[in-house]
Amino acid sequence: MNEPFLLSNLIELQELDNEIFKLISHKSEGKNVKKLKSLEMNFNQLQKNKQNFEENLQLYFDAKDHIEKNIIESQLKIDTINEKLGSNLDASELQNYNLQKQNFEKNLLDYENSLTDLNNENKDELDTINEISQSLEELKPDLIKLSKSLHIEWKDIDENIGKYENEKKLLLSTFPKEIIDLYDNLKSKGVEVIAAYKRESQCGCCGVELTSNELYEITNSNFQQCPYCMGVVI
Repeated sequence: MNEPFLLSNLIELQELDNEIFKLISHKSEGKNVKKLKSLEMNFNQLQKNKQNFEENLQLYFDAKDHIEKNIIESQLKIDTINEKLGSNLDASELQNYNLQKQNFEKNLLDYENSLTDLNNENKDELDTINEISQSLEELKPDLIKLSKSLHIEWKDIDENIGKYENEKKLLLSTFPKEIIDLYDNLKSKGVEVIAAYKRESQCGCCGVELTSNELYEITNSNFQQCPYCMGVVI
């Protein structure tokens, strides 16, 4: 190991790691990411609220389905009778079909009135569900637009991360194993500034004022580490 190597490469490695960390942090906690998370939380909460209202109205939906089925069946029977009435019928058949038609039309009207009453009885809840559905529809374009924007943004970030990772890999290929071990060890211990130039008699990593004796010991040690923060002092 020689001093020029520490002066340039170790600090450069730290700078590359910092850039990679910034990009990763921006990808997971950037402004648009937070905005998307907020929109998704709002969207999911609205969906949950809608589901709760719909579950509470399950009896209404069952009754509605039953009535609508009867309406369809009654209308089909009326249509069938109308076809019969358009054919050649004797007086008895004509009277019989007209009577059937009247009964089915009465049933149809009763079913339609029942459906109207049922809807009126649950109007407030149905209005709330419709309002929630409208809010969900209004959120969808924003979610789609922001998701597409983030997809492009993340693609650019990934490309930059890849570029820095390649630079880091190339740089590490020039490092002695003991320097790599030192760097990894300091990172694992949470040392914030692993290598920095000293500022007069201050440690460039932690800012502690060093005595002349401490500076001498640092300069003559294998890795020139500060006794207070363990960072490499150049």
